[in-house]
Amino acid sequence: MTPLLLLSTLSAAAPGDLPDAKVVMPWNEFKTLYEQGKAPEKLPPPAPRDWSINTASYSGVVTDDGSAAVFDVDLQVQVHKVDGWVTVPLAPASVGLKSAKIGREDAPIFISGGWYTLVTDRSDTFTVSMELATSVFESDGSNSLSFQMAPSGGTQVSLDVPGGQDLSFSVGQAQLVTDVERYGMRHMEAILPATGNLAVSWQREIEEVEGVEQEGRAYAEVHSLVGVSEGVIMGHSDVNYTIVHQGVEQLLVELPANVVLLDVSGSGIREWDSQTTGDVQLVTVDLNFEALGSYRLMLDYERALAEGGESLSVPTVGVKNVERVKGFVGVAALSTLEVTSGEVNGARRVDVRELPASILGRTDQPVLLGYKYRQADYTLPLTVRQHEDVDVLVTIADTAEAISMVTADGRVMNRVTWHVRNNRRQFLRLEMPEGAEIWSAKVAGKAVKPAVDENGMVLVPLVRSQASGGALAAFTVELVYVEKGQEPTEQGEASVDLVLPKVDVPVTYYRWSVYVPWEAKVKKRETVSSLRQVEWFNVPVTPEGEYLGASAQQDMQMNYQAQNAATQGGVAPVEISMPVDGQALMFEKLLVLDEEVSVHVSLKKLKD
Repeated sequence: MTPLLLLSTLSAAAPGDLPDAKVVMPWNEFKTLYEQGKAPEKLPPPAPRDWSINTASYSGVVTDDGSAAVFDVDLQVQVHKVDGWVTVPLAPASVGLKSAKIGREDAPIFISGGWYTLVTDRSDTFTVSMELATSVFESDGSNSLSFQMAPSGGTQVSLDVPGGQDLSFSVGQAQLVTDVERYGMRHMEAILPATGNLAVSWQREIEEVEGVEQEGRAYAEVHSLVGVSEGVIMGHSDVNYTIVHQGVEQLLVELPANVVLLDVSGSGIREWDSQTTGDVQLVTVDLNFEALGSYRLMLDYERALAEGGESLSVPTVGVKNVERVKGFVGVAALSTLEVTSGEVNGARRVDVRELPASILGRTDQPVLLGYKYRQADYTLPLTVRQHEDVDVLVTIADTAEAISMVTADGRVMNRVTWHVRNNRRQFLRLEMPEGAEIWSAKVAGKAVKPAVDENGMVLVPLVRSQASGGALAAFTVELVYVEKGQEPTEQGEASVDLVLPKVDVPVTYYRWSVYVPWEAKVKKRETVSSLRQVEWFNVPVTPEGEYLGASAQQDMQMNYQAQNAATQGGVAPVEISMPVDGQALMFEKLLVLDEEVSVHVSLKKLKD
């Protein structure tokens, strides 16, 4: 048989047709295949970091009116982590992000730590393409822009400025800067080292006089978030400097005298000081280097409020020794205070959606008011009104499951289990049925000893629910008790009247199973309950363990034991196991609020 015919025959045969097939190959080829399939003797060490940005390209165009610049950014991101998720900061939240894509798909972006951040589980090299917008400052014929950049191995920057006149460009820390006229625009290109800032300034080129240095200039944009809470107004301001030509070692900021300055932070701060003169508080910040290009100074401050609310002004943040200052202010209410705006001077109201992401991303509370200003002497009056709080639930029982077993001699054994979510209540108060004898009680799977107050209410000590997925996790409260009940008559008839313990918390869903002896005959017309009788339960009770995992149950039990050592003293309670047998009568109800839960059942033929 020729090799071609043999290959055709093997290709046509199904795998099941060759149970005893063998492959014959030379030893050298088999050895090579075997060596390639062996697992490496030593796994390579993990990468020193989860990700890196290998190269970055920023291509910008200044708008015709010269107020902003739009950049197309390509970042080559390499993820070194083999398995799992990583987050990669891409751009500062102080710039506007129009789009971010990986290929043709939108990139998953969120704001974290003042940066637009990519979240990905890829473990390869890919390119993130973004479109950014940033403001351009103009003063006395000089234009400038600046923002922070994600650190990368190599960074290329280009900028097109409308107009064909000769311009002199200055790029902070650039190793090479070139500019040419192209298509009626001035095109600049620069190569930057691994730096975290991009600071570009340009002006009409003039002939330099030898021996004369250019005067340093600084511009500032302030992003402030003010939170109004009970008794205090808290503020955080980011003062974003753009410093060109010459670096500065000292920064000056003004605050109102009635504001308490809590902290001043920024890169390379040697020391800072605050001096109050009249109604103005001057903050002096000394740096241990000459700041050039982009620099951010962060201020945290607060001011006490009078009780009952008052009219006040948003603290004004002034920046000294700068050519121009502009900024945005957002106001958020951190409690049930009502905050309204008065007549604004030196600024204008804007939609809160126009505020920078560095303001909106700093709080989880809704930002109620937004302002924009272009001068230092602005006033933003507010009116704050205090309202009375409304009490809300701190404890609730999501579900309650009761099982009652009636014996042939009329005795009743009960077990009630509540799935409770508790924030800060100490006890679950129970109004027990008359004549009930408690046999055991458990909280979060741990046996406890209930107490009785002066009104006869049974107090079951609670634990505090742990957080689970942003909500409170439920734990179980279980009670086992017995009742004497009614003995059957000589004719074998008996009436069963049962009442479950009344709790002082709402129960979202209650279900009750009543078991009667098999030999008994139930008079259906005489079965009455405050719940609805059903053949099958319509709503499944969440089983113990679904609200709270085994490890969390153990932690909660340990916390309970430590916090309630006094109740654990003396004789330890005995855990009771309740047998269940007989005919089942089922009752259920949605939302039980401070009401009696009862059932009446008439039985006959309990005795032969």
